[in-house]
Amino acid sequence: MKLETELGLELPFEDVHHETTLNIVRTANLLAALGANLFRRFDLTEAQFNVLMALKYRKKDLTQSDLSKRLVVTRASITSVLDRLESKKLVARRRVVGNRRIHHVELTSRGEALLDEVEPLYRHAIRATVGALDDHECRTLIAYLERIRERAQALPEVGEGPRSSDTA
Repeated sequence: MKLETELGLELPFEDVHHETTLNIVRTANLLAALGANLFRRFDLTEAQFNVLMALKYRKKDLTQSDLSKRLVVTRASITSVLDRLESKKLVARRRVVGNRRIHHVELTSRGEALLDEVEPLYRHAIRATVGALDDHECRTLIAYLERIRERAQALPEVGEGPRSSDTA
């Protein structure tokens, strides 16, 4: 369905770049809501699920700092997420010998069992939505989104861009 129709707009978009941005945001919000509904059934948040997945698919021991970088959240946020997961006995923090400030974070057997239950449902939901695209279309979309993210990351902060008086 066209975004104009979905949003009940009376006039079509005048700027295709604006329309593209709103389509990305609307799609991301819908996918996040689907994920949130699934995770809620298992008393998880999206952030908690992402931590569990990062721990499952790691090649080396991960610290809280590693997780905060990987998941693009602050150290305070990751501490809060890990505290909740630890209280549910889904993860454990293990001291690193010789360094009292660093802890490795691990999945517990209970965390692994929960992921064994949730992950197939999550992957099914992904296939049910993104499965409308074939592999080539997925790779093309990924490449487009990567280009957009690279450009967005290279831009100055909002409010720091050129002003119309600067270009005169």
